[in-house]
Amino acid sequence: MRKFLVIFIVCFFAVNISAQISPPGLGHAKTASWFAAGIKQKLGENWESMSYFGMGRTGETSLNPIEKPSILVLNQEFYKQLKNNWKYSFAVSFRNQKEKNSADNNIVDQQEIRLYGRLSHVFKSSKLKVTPTFRQEFRKFFAPKSLEDAESFALRSRLRLQFSIDLNEDSSKKLILSSEQLFSTEKNALSKEWSDLKYHESRFLAYYSVTPKHSAVTFDIGYMNNLVGGNHPYDVSYLAFDVVFNGKRKN
Repeated sequence: MRKFLVIFIVCFFAVNISAQISPPGLGHAKTASWFAAGIKQKLGENWESMSYFGMGRTGETSLNPIEKPSILVLNQEFYKQLKNNWKYSFAVSFRNQKEKNSADNNIVDQQEIRLYGRLSHVFKSSKLKVTPTFRQEFRKFFAPKSLEDAESFALRSRLRLQFSIDLNEDSSKKLILSSEQLFSTEKNALSKEWSDLKYHESRFLAYYSVTPKHSAVTFDIGYMNNLVGGNHPYDVSYLAFDVVFNGKRKN
């Protein structure tokens, strides 16, 4: 099946209160849009929680990125800050995505439960943070029987390099750039066989992030180019916007 579900749901957290929720891959389309709202909460000296809800829409053959509904995402992730600028996290995610049956072109709902872990390291200077991240995912799909080419399980590895550039003295405005490569293997629901682990896609993002003065809310607006496939690649352009509420530490 040539449809792509991600979360990514990919969140970047520096030592301060900035946050950014990247769009998931939404499959074969011309344009796409992504909106997410999240709550970031300190749970202790070194622990953080991030909960968010996101929705994506696509323009399958048009330049209208909000033409059709595509995905709903619920995500919960826990982070722990380690010594020497290391951080790891673990998460669970539920997704409901619209899929097209190749046999009759009918649109059906496919659900996914995803478990993933992440390990990252931050290299810092006065205005720049560089963060390489490795993320490993386990994905379980719940597809209707009519979806003939569905996967039942998938394993995916993701490698990301991210740059966060402070645009002012108090770091309330940032430019965030990242490049991520994804490799995957899937188990077909009918044949019960696993495919070979291979390169799947790349995601290139540019975000502007701002946290207004005396505010606990971070706003992010950005663009993602999703380059999918190896031999006959196609790309999808995404517009993205997210809002993250930064909660106080729980005692």
